[in-house]
Amino acid sequence: MQKQIYFLIFLYSFLIFPFSSTFGWAAAKPSVTIHNLINLTGIYASISGPYEKGGEDFLSWIGDQGGLDVNGDRKGDVEIKYLWAETGDSEAQWMSAYKRFRMGRARFNLLEMIFYPKPRISILEMWPSPDLNFNLHIKTALKKDHALGFGASLHEVQIDPPAWSYIAAGSDAEMAVGALEYFIDHIWPKRGNTAKPRVALITWEKAFSKTTGEFIKKYAAMTGKFEVADEKFFTEMPGDKEISVILPEWQKSGIDIIWSNSTIQTSAVIMKAFHKLGLSNQMFLLGNPSSPPDLLLQMMGHSIAEGFISPQSVSIPVIEPEEPGVKFANMLNEKYRKGSGLPNIHYMNGIRMKAMMLESVRRALVGMMERDKIDLVRACKLINGKEIKELGVQTLAGYSAYGMTTVLQSAPANKNDRRLTDHSRLIGIKDGKVTILSPWYKVPRPILR
Repeated sequence: MQKQIYFLIFLYSFLIFPFSSTFGWAAAKPSVTIHNLINLTGIYASISGPYEKGGEDFLSWIGDQGGLDVNGDRKGDVEIKYLWAETGDSEAQWMSAYKRFRMGRARFNLLEMIFYPKPRISILEMWPSPDLNFNLHIKTALKKDHALGFGASLHEVQIDPPAWSYIAAGSDAEMAVGALEYFIDHIWPKRGNTAKPRVALITWEKAFSKTTGEFIKKYAAMTGKFEVADEKFFTEMPGDKEISVILPEWQKSGIDIIWSNSTIQTSAVIMKAFHKLGLSNQMFLLGNPSSPPDLLLQMMGHSIAEGFISPQSVSIPVIEPEEPGVKFANMLNEKYRKGSGLPNIHYMNGIRMKAMMLESVRRALVGMMERDKIDLVRACKLINGKEIKELGVQTLAGYSAYGMTTVLQSAPANKNDRRLTDHSRLIGIKDGKVTILSPWYKVPRPILR
């Protein structure tokens, strides 16, 4: 009983006499919190693991600089706090974590809930489920809370208005048609002068929406560059058995190119089946950006990975060691992690995402102070997704995220356009090595809406 009384007196003293410089403590810097909902488990681990490591190492570096440099004097002005939650590939877990974020109680114990300011959601990093109905919940929640969502890659349903979602590169369908168009125009060995390539689509529905295929087909019809001859949807991740049945059928029907709108596991299964069935020189596989060639080569070896192609919009560590972004990423890995095989493409993507988010926050804070004639402390307290969107994200033209990506970037073109990087390149495995197969090309946007 006596111990409980002492504890209550101790707690009460803090409530009456809060932390302040009067008692020898330095006043805390103003802060902005990044919230992140991410799936780090299961089949996503190979993608989201290095992605999150890159982002966390970048935030560690920002912390070592004293925080976010708002005024350009190379001194940290704003502390960046980071709260994340594992979603476990579950819509229920996603919404539950989001609600905890909204209440400011994601990871706090009782004392932290009393003394630590509950950070309002202003900017949210997310890899949400692509289920159509669930996306409507996401959009509604973000709009209601004036929270800005950032995704590494999203499909059309997630970014169609009304939405508060932005993506680091093109949408799934845009990346697909950009890659297919460049490949067909410049790389594909045509069978004849009038031959139109026949394309087959594979989609893993649990992680990617059917709507992507619809946009690809519309684009094919509009341009006449290729024909979508078949499309396969898998509720669960397709394995060797399913792929080994489909590929011979496609070979007989004259399929030239396969676009895999799935994770790297599906691309690995298809390339393995190509090798086993002797189809490596008869069909080409292009995988979406979730299937980076450097990771596939590491997983499968050069004999099986040979010929695989994927569009990517960041510098490539294994073949561009002198690029500023690669040097920066190497420094981060050496300083904070020393991770084997890092930096890779997804590690670079993780840095790029956090850099874009923080630059958007920085520009928003500057804009708020100039517009509203307020100081930095007040701006940090008032900032929300609307300010970050209008004063930050929409001014990012020319920003290169510490050299992670091409400087040929655009700010979102209009209120219905929420893509941050407008250029990509084809990266593939050629002669057993990761190789750049194209110059930077502009990804079509927007696709038929």
